[in-house]
Amino acid sequence: MLHRSFNLTSNHREDNVQDLKMKTRNQIKLLILTTLLLSTTMAISSTNIIIIWLSLELNIFSFIPLLLNETNINETEASTIYFLTQAIGSTIFLIRLTTLLHTTWLPKISTILLMAAILLKMGAAPCHYWFPTTIEIIRWKNCFILSTWQKIAPLFIIMYIILPATPLILTIIPIISSLNAITGGIIGLSQLSIKKIISYSSITHIGWILRRSITSTPCLSLAYLFIYSFITLPLFIIFNKISTNKVYDLWHKQNPQKSTIILIPRLLLSVGGLPPLRGFIPKLLIMIILLNHSITTIIILIIGSLLNLFFYTNIRLNIFMAHQQSPVPVKKKLPTRAIHIIISTNFLSLFILII
Repeated sequence: MLHRSFNLTSNHREDNVQDLKMKTRNQIKLLILTTLLLSTTMAISSTNIIIIWLSLELNIFSFIPLLLNETNINETEASTIYFLTQAIGSTIFLIRLTTLLHTTWLPKISTILLMAAILLKMGAAPCHYWFPTTIEIIRWKNCFILSTWQKIAPLFIIMYIILPATPLILTIIPIISSLNAITGGIIGLSQLSIKKIISYSSITHIGWILRRSITSTPCLSLAYLFIYSFITLPLFIIFNKISTNKVYDLWHKQNPQKSTIILIPRLLLSVGGLPPLRGFIPKLLIMIILLNHSITTIIILIIGSLLNLFFYTNIRLNIFMAHQQSPVPVKKKLPTRAIHIIISTNFLSLFILII
């Protein structure tokens, strides 16, 4: 009896220790997420360039703990890649702030280096090489943060700090936006990883966002980014739920819930910008405005979007063929909270489009 009571007491203590560890981890995670949100808010609301730089640094050190996972060595590698690339971008940005290169005979080089630092932080072409590699080896929730939230502060810096101070950017950004559209579309065609496909699609969308930022109403670029975030969030939730990372997994794994089979292709085509889905509306608005600026850029952006639609259609065909070949589908229902998030994001994206 004494031995049994001792075992019960030890088990109870172990449970208490586990509960305490779990509560501590949740509190730390909440603190990290709060710091991540505050750092981005500080970066986009401050007018002091030094405070903006410090906010970007705080944002880096807030996101790295989210990448780390004790059970996955690949995410440790991803955090290292992310830290090194962001450190290089911050160093170039700081050198520009200290005016080491801001002389009367090197203004163009200084401007190009400053733009390269921001593009490196965003994961935009031609400084995009770290972005798909990092996306592929991290968890789906971190993929969403890296593809959406982490781009807000660099985009604000381009629109409200670099553009007013350096008119040379007005001639550089159309070239960069076209390069992003073509790079994301062409390289995405050869990818088998769903995460890499989404990452290269994100690079194509950056092309649309950057091209819109130099017109008379740059706020539409932020609206485009927010709509993209609301459209892709359900995709990240679904792929995380069914644990799918490769396109061929859709062939070999048993089918999820039938409603999910219908929802994934619709969301993919919406992200690709197929009319008349929601993802096409912000692109249509940008094309209408750019008709008075550059027809060539519009054609290049459309080609990049068509290439995105091609590999998204390929994923859709894989899903439908896997669904037809599976004789006894296993229904994996999405949790109620995930369904509520999907419905909410649909209404929010529609609300932004109406505004």
